[in-house]
Formats: sequence, structure tokens, C-alpha cells
Amino acid sequence: MKIVLSTLKKILFWSYERGSWQYDVMCVLILAFIFFSPNLMFHSRASARPLVVRASEIGTIDERNPVRAIQVFLERTGHAVKISRIEKAEDSSGDITYVVYPK
Repeated sequence: MKIVLSTLKKILFWSYERGSWQYDVMCVLILAFIFFSPNLMFHSRASARPLVVRASEIGTIDERNPVRAIQVFLERTGHAVKISRIEKAEDSSGDITYVVYPK
């Protein structure tokens, strides 16, 4: 039991000398974690924030179904996202904006 605790302590505090086989094993494990872990572990949730799109930027929009026009606009501007819902808003000056919530 003492050997196991001693080993864990050395691993935790990175106590092995550089060039030893234990050091090399720890480095290989770290690299394996980086290269073989799924992308979802490192996926930023910044893309899940709502996007605000002005109607004047898009052009003509079918008011009954604005999803396709907004989707095309977002793809053109480099924000290719799947849309979960859209809310139409109008500011005090009468300009129409769409708040787009990605999936």
C-alpha cells in the first residue's frame, strides 16, 4: 500500500527525473489524452450564445418563415449554425432584428 501511495505522490507532484521511463510514460499518457479524446470535450460553448441579426443586413425576408434567409446569411458570414429558434424584435427606431438561438 505504501508503494502505491508513494507512486501516486510522485505522479501528482511530477517528481520523476526527466529521461526516466516513468517520466516518459506520463508524457505519453498526456499526449494520448490530447490526441485521442473526443472533440466534444474541448468544444467551446461560445457558439451556443444567441446571435443578433439585423433585417437590413439580410435583405428581403419571407416574414412567415425567415429561417432559410437567416440561415443563408449566417453561412455567408461564417456562422454556419443549426437554428433552434428565432425571435423577432423591433427596437425604438423601428428597425427589425432577429435573435437567433443555435442548437
